[in-house]
Amino acid sequence: MPQYNDPRPLPAEPLALDLVNTRYTDPRGHHDLINTRAALNRWLHTSPALTHYPDIYRLSDEYAFTIIRDARDSLARLLARPGDPAALERFNRLLVHGRTRRELTPAGITHHLDIDDPAHLLGYLAADNYVSLITEKSHRLHACANACGLYFLDTSRNGTRRWCSHDRCGNRVRAARHYARSKIRT
Repeated sequence: MPQYNDPRPLPAEPLALDLVNTRYTDPRGHHDLINTRAALNRWLHTSPALTHYPDIYRLSDEYAFTIIRDARDSLARLLARPGDPAALERFNRLLVHGRTRRELTPAGITHHLDIDDPAHLLGYLAADNYVSLITEKSHRLHACANACGLYFLDTSRNGTRRWCSHDRCGNRVRAARHYARSKIRT
C-alpha cells in the first residue's frame, strides 16, 4: 500500500465528521481534500476509521467519486440544518444502501455489513456513524466557533470546547481579540 501524508485538519474525528471536514477554510483559503479522484484516494488511504474495509481503497472511479462527494454534502447539510426535512430525506438515502446484520455464534455476536453497491460503502459507514454519534453524544457535536467549517466531537471534560483546535482557530481568535484590544488602547 502506498504511503501518504495525512491531509486532515482534525485527524482524530469520527468518520462522519472526518468526511464532512474534507472541506474547510483557513487563512490560506478554501480547501477540499477530495476534490479529485487522486485526492480521494489519498484521503481514503489515510483514514484510520477505514482500515477494516480494504475494499474501500478501490473506490476511486468516477462513479464512486461522485457518490462519496454527494454523501459528504448530505452529511454537511444535515449538520448545518439538523431539522430540515430535505436534509433529513437526503441523509436517509445514505442509509438505504446498507445494513448491519447481527448473528449469534458460539463465539458470541458477530456483525456483518451488507452493502448493495460498493460505491455507497463510505456514505453508509459515515451515515451509520453519524446516527451512533447523535444517539450517544449529540450534545458533544459542534461546529467550530471560528467559522472555518470544521465540525468536532467535544471530548473535553466539561463539554465547553468552542474551537476545532486550540492551535488552529483558538489561537487565531485569541490573537484577533488581543490585536483589537491593543488597537483600542492606542
